[in-house]
Amino acid sequence: MYQAGFSTLGFPGRPVPEVLDVATRHGADLVQLRIAEDEPVNPGLSSRGRAEVASRFGDAGVAVGALATYVRLSDPDLLEPLHTHLELAVDLGAPALRLFPGDTEPEVAADRLAAAVDAAEGSGVRLTVETHDAFLSGTAIARLLAGVTGRAGAVWDLLHTWRSGEKPADSAALLGPYLAEFQIKDVSSAEDRRPLVPGTGVLPIRETVALVRGNGFTGPIVFEHEARWYADAAPFEESLAAALRLARGE
Repeated sequence: MYQAGFSTLGFPGRPVPEVLDVATRHGADLVQLRIAEDEPVNPGLSSRGRAEVASRFGDAGVAVGALATYVRLSDPDLLEPLHTHLELAVDLGAPALRLFPGDTEPEVAADRLAAAVDAAEGSGVRLTVETHDAFLSGTAIARLLAGVTGRAGAVWDLLHTWRSGEKPADSAALLGPYLAEFQIKDVSSAEDRRPLVPGTGVLPIRETVALVRGNGFTGPIVFEHEARWYADAAPFEESLAAALRLARGE
């Protein structure tokens, strides 16, 4: 069954009940929690607080999506923050942890990803790596993931592969064997990345959603509205409604 949801990057710092109210009103299947010190859900949350968050999601009938962390493969000490985020994911019932590759050499990133995957073994939490930083393209992420024999997944951010000059059909073919999540958003150009209402900018969202689903992907499509970084971002709820329609092929 297809799932569509949103990241709290577009709704930063809001209390969990408010986030879930938005999710239920818009019919989102899941919420991807941005994990940072300025968010209510972070690794410093108490055991009681974690249980309360998990209970609120369960009561609302909304799934906890992958936790969107800022753990980077470019960090030589990534295993320490990885462990704390894995514990949080287990406590919340999150299925995956999103990692960033960072700006490092492919060989270094591959070695650190292998160590991270080993560290996550047995947790029930899958590690995913996003098309981001020095690894914008599907080509770069597919090469990275090929070294861990299917034990980690790809998060395909359409904006970044598009910025790299890679065609969606090529990204889909490269990332297909690893694809764990497809992220959508919209902008007016590669230079002006202020978040727009999806469908009003330049990204080929509708066509790429159809391509991804047509290739058999049944995982989540997540709307990531970068309002945390852009004060002039388009209104979140209007943008969310448009994104969910696109994610569902409406």
